Amino acid sequence: MNSTPRFPTGSRSGPIVAGLAALALWGCASPPPPAAAPMQGVPPSPGMQAAPGSGPAAQPVEPAPAAPVAVPVPVPAPSGPMPAAEARRAFVADMAGRGLDAARVGVLLDQAKYSETVARLVLPPSSPTVRSWPRYRARFIESRRIKEGIAFQEEHAQDLARAEARYGVPASIIVSVIGVETFYGRVTGNFRVIDALATLAFNYPAQARSDRSAFFREQLAQFLIWCKETGADPLAVKGSYAGAIGLPQFMPGSLRQFAVDGDGDGRIDLLASPADAIASVANFLVEHGWQRDQPVFLPVRLPGDPAALVDGGLKPTLDWTRLQAAGARAPKVAGMSDAWMQWPLAVIDLYDGATGTTEYRVAAPNFFALTEYNRSYFYATSVTDLAVELERRGRVASRVSQLNTPVDK
Repeated sequence: MNSTPRFPTGSRSGPIVAGLAALALWGCASPPPPAAAPMQGVPPSPGMQAAPGSGPAAQPVEPAPAAPVAVPVPVPAPSGPMPAAEARRAFVADMAGRGLDAARVGVLLDQAKYSETVARLVLPPSSPTVRSWPRYRARFIESRRIKEGIAFQEEHAQDLARAEARYGVPASIIVSVIGVETFYGRVTGNFRVIDALATLAFNYPAQARSDRSAFFREQLAQFLIWCKETGADPLAVKGSYAGAIGLPQFMPGSLRQFAVDGDGDGRIDLLASPADAIASVANFLVEHGWQRDQPVFLPVRLPGDPAALVDGGLKPTLDWTRLQAAGARAPKVAGMSDAWMQWPLAVIDLYDGATGTTEYRVAAPNFFALTEYNRSYFYATSVTDLAVELERRGRVASRVSQLNTPVDK
C-alpha cells in the first residue's frame, strides 16, 4: 500500500469555495522546525469508538427494606479545550460528514507530526518588546524590499495591469501585500502544512492567551478538502508555521474561497504562479470591501490631540461632520474631489513606545479592507507606505497622493 494517502483527484478548474476566519494572516515563513515528534495526545489510529459492552457481571445483593431515592448529580458543563483524542474523533467524523473518507483522514492524521516549533511560535514572546510603529515600519519600508518590489512589478507588469483593470486594486498595493507577506515569494514557509495545522488543531498551547484550536481545526478541514479538490498531496504542501500557503500566504479557508486562476491555465497555484497570487490578492481585497479609485488615507489636518477620535476598531465609525466639529481641516489637494467627505472615516493611531509618541492618520474604507488581510493598524499602514514608495520610485507619482498623503503627527 502506498504510504502517502491521497484523496481522489477532483476538478482543478475555476475558483474553489469555503471559508476563512479572519485573516489574520499569520506571520510569514519561519525556519524549518527540528525533527518532529509524533502528535502528542492523539491515538495512533483513526478514532474508532469502542463497541458498548455489558461490563462486569453483577454480584447478588441482599434485598433492601427500602430503596433510597437517588438524587441526580448534575454533570458540569465541559470547560477548556477539548482533549486531543476526543477532538480528533470528532474531527474525523466531521470530515466523513463533508464527504471525505474517514479511514484516509485517520491515516493522514497518523502521519501528521507534532511540532514544538509551531507551538512555540504562536505564543507571544516570553519577553514582551516595546510596541513601536517606527521599528515595525522599518522592517518593510527599506531599500532592498523596495528595489525587489520594483523588479517584481516590472517582471509581472501584464498580470498586474490585468488584475488592476479587473478588480480596481492598484498594482502597487498588490505587490506590496506580497512583499510584506513573503518578500515577493522568497520566504513562503518550510513547515508541512498538515503538521502545523494538526499541531494547532489538537495540541494548541495551553499557556496561550486564548484557545484557538477550533479555528485551526476548521483550517485543517479546509486544507484536506482543498487537497481532495485539487489532487494536492496533503503530506507535501508546505507553508508558514500557522499553515498559510503561497506568495500571498492564504490560509486554507481563504484559498478555497478567494483564490482565483490569474493565468487562465485552469488551476490555482499560489506558490508557483505569480499571476494566480496577484489576482487572488486583488480578489481578496475586493471581497473585503476595497473600493476602486478611492484612497487609503486622506490629507486631513487633525486637531492638536486627536486621541479621543480613535476607537481602535476595524470599521470606520466617524464622518467628516464629526471630524470637522472636533477641529479637523481638509487642505485642498490638486485633482482630488470632495467625494470622500461623504464616506465613513476613522482616525487610526500608530504608537511608538520607545518615545511615547503617536502618529495619527485619517483612514478611508480601503484601509479597513487591508486590515481584513491582517488585523493590525501597523500592518495595513506598512502595506500602504511600501506601495507609496514603489510608485514613487517607479515614477508613478500621479497616484502617490491618492494612496497615502502625509498627515500631521
